[in-house]
Amino acid sequence: MTPFPYWGESMARTVARSLQVALATGAAIVALTAAPATAQARANIRVPSQPLEQSLKQVAAQSRTNILFTPDAVAGLRGRSVDGVMTAEGAVRKLVAGTALEVVSDGNGGLIVRRRGAAKRTPAMTGSSRFVPASAVPAASAEAEPSDGDVIIVTANKREEDVRKVAGSVTAVTGKQLDEQGAQSYADYLTKLPGVQFNAAIPGYSSISIRGVSSTTSIDVGQGTTGIYINEVPLTEPFNSAGIPDVDTFDVDRVEVLRGPQGTLFGSATLGGAINYVAARARLDRVEGRVEAGASITDSSDDLSWSGKAMINLPIVTDKLAVRAVGTFRRSAGYLDNIGVSKKDSNAMDSYGGRVSVEWQPVEGVDISALSLYFKGKYDDAFVALPGLGDLKRNTVMLEPFRSTAEVHSLRGDFDLGFATLTVNGAHMVKKTRNVTDFTLNFRGLFGNIPTQIPLIAERRANGDLIEARLTSESGGDFEWLVGASLNNIKIALPSYSEFDGAAALVETLYAGRFGAGVGALAAPGGRFTDYNLRVNGTEKALFGEATWRFAPALKLAAGGRYFDTKVKNQSRQTGLLNLLSTGGQLVSAPAPVTQQADGFNPKVSLTFEPNDDLLVYGLVSKGFRFGGPNAIPTNPLFPSPADFGSDKLANYELGLRASSPDKNFLLDATVYYIDWKDIQLLIVRGDNLAYADNVGRARNIGADVALTWRPSRAITLNSTLGYLDAELRDNVRAGGVNVPAGARLPGASRWRVSNSVTWRGASDLEPLAILSHRYVSEAPSNLAGTLTQGGYSIFDLRGSVRYHGVRVEAFVENIGNKRGVTVQETGRAGLREYYVRPRTAGVRLTYDF
Repeated sequence: MTPFPYWGESMARTVARSLQVALATGAAIVALTAAPATAQARANIRVPSQPLEQSLKQVAAQSRTNILFTPDAVAGLRGRSVDGVMTAEGAVRKLVAGTALEVVSDGNGGLIVRRRGAAKRTPAMTGSSRFVPASAVPAASAEAEPSDGDVIIVTANKREEDVRKVAGSVTAVTGKQLDEQGAQSYADYLTKLPGVQFNAAIPGYSSISIRGVSSTTSIDVGQGTTGIYINEVPLTEPFNSAGIPDVDTFDVDRVEVLRGPQGTLFGSATLGGAINYVAARARLDRVEGRVEAGASITDSSDDLSWSGKAMINLPIVTDKLAVRAVGTFRRSAGYLDNIGVSKKDSNAMDSYGGRVSVEWQPVEGVDISALSLYFKGKYDDAFVALPGLGDLKRNTVMLEPFRSTAEVHSLRGDFDLGFATLTVNGAHMVKKTRNVTDFTLNFRGLFGNIPTQIPLIAERRANGDLIEARLTSESGGDFEWLVGASLNNIKIALPSYSEFDGAAALVETLYAGRFGAGVGALAAPGGRFTDYNLRVNGTEKALFGEATWRFAPALKLAAGGRYFDTKVKNQSRQTGLLNLLSTGGQLVSAPAPVTQQADGFNPKVSLTFEPNDDLLVYGLVSKGFRFGGPNAIPTNPLFPSPADFGSDKLANYELGLRASSPDKNFLLDATVYYIDWKDIQLLIVRGDNLAYADNVGRARNIGADVALTWRPSRAITLNSTLGYLDAELRDNVRAGGVNVPAGARLPGASRWRVSNSVTWRGASDLEPLAILSHRYVSEAPSNLAGTLTQGGYSIFDLRGSVRYHGVRVEAFVENIGNKRGVTVQETGRAGLREYYVRPRTAGVRLTYDF
């Protein structure tokens, strides 16, 4: 419920008389009310550090408690952050701690915030504690004024803050926004954000880059350039990622997208930025739930897509212990036809998962939370089409299925020590993928063109353990600080093999004369004629800290850094016919283990100018890094490659502006940046089709991101984002047959990205809602050489819904123009290969909240 300001001595007084009293006394009293409640009733209260007046409004709304204060008493003060189940009085006392203010009862279950020593009865209160609603008082733009709930809290700096007060480029997409947009996966919302490139290819195994920081549109040999997190738990490995689980956004609290390197507080693999998926927490104060069902049809598909999802929140001990459980399932119909196996709609996909959150607050100031999350995705055939065969066609002699799973189990404790909060977070992460690729054309020549099907099976398994502890000062003072330490250890297994029935007999027949009798059983045991296994252990240790000093009312300086120590060790082993042939007679190749270690310091400095609540300007310098590592492939004298590759480093310089109208109906975010990237890790494919990485030079990225929101009325909201990027090499690149001149554009770096949406909200009891959205991405190279192209398309979506007694009915059409937007382009033995935006899809969705 939106809080309202109140003036006057009683409900019988007129607004004019109230204003006269306020002017005469010089103390206009603002009262914030919801419904009758007392200051001692406990509620789930969560507000960030922000101007104290705004914090008091949010506490009043969330606790449904009347709170009175004089504007001049709180002018210029900032409230500390508050988060937890507590009384309104406890929350307000925490907000004003360290100030010259005191909190007293108004005698009617409400609170008064006043200067210490002030008389309890103020002129504007005299006579009664009943108030006239603010709607009776003329106010500028009151019709379109957004509620206090529009404040979005983020943890980009590992402390809770209003997203519009962060000195950095941060976008937070709330669970409500994701739900209204019908977003379920990365492709539904990342593609609408400025500066973010989602290279949609294999679901669960696609790459994400931010601000053009990427040397490939596929998965890197080493670490990726964008950190992926779930509740601050990293899902990034130090070597050859086991995929990016595309967790369903159903019942998510928010998704935070941090643009620019985050090496100081988040660590490695955040060269371009980071994405933090924040699950909704269990609520201690209420039973609630949601059930959702949907169905849709896609052009070119004969099958139906459908989904089912559910959430339940149960307090076990009111205000102390609660559990929240979520389950999801999605069946996405295929739309590609594999003519090689006569399979229509071959790329159908299932994804399902769930999570359980537990929240325990045994005493005030102690918050223990646990999360267990599971996700599984599987598809029957690859998502890549061959445009030379016709529209939405592919051709293999066998299906190419893919499986991915992810688990996250975390336990976190937040302990209020008074002067600071101690946070300890421990987590275990598991990721697995299994990809079957048709290698029949690649390998048939080894066997006299006899086999009809030869698969290459690649598996990736990652197990990681994280422990982080940090001490965070109270928010709201002139000096804030944070110090912490973390340890992240990940073990990776990357087996790949190829086999078929009868392989041993064929090897014996074809190669016994060259390698001797019995070679079939040795080089293809059980039909497996090549077997490669790589094991990698990666460790990252770090000490980090950051301090912020408000040295003037409108100016604050922040500085921080991270000392890191990384270590990667690998061991590889290859056996079978392929190794026998490539080495000239050696059955097994098992190079000595390779270890690489690096350490360094990542600094960060920002200066913020905030003259009022409607304007913020900042300058930021930050750095990022990622692991180096060994090139764990067999040596080949015909195609030499380096034994390892080093860490690459990046420096980011940016200026940002956030402006708003006083009523918050107009919001503007603008950022310009310059990035200097050195020792770039480049993915190179050797002549024998094995990939390795090498450090090849420098790049520079120049760009700007703009986001605009305008609410011309309560019914209409307009949103637009614009991203401009000029990302190119500064050096000539010559390595492993790659020869690219300076000035070449980086892969996936579209110069322009635009998104627009118009949202209409009706005023009737049915809560009608309609959203028309558009996004455009300009052309970009898909590879460093610039011989492949992606992007160059516009997509329009339309959705509308009504709600009745907790049931919402929604209809939608996505990709209205049925565009074949190319998200990634590549080449293979069969020629040009392309991944597309999903064809036009129309459907309905039902949700029930209780």
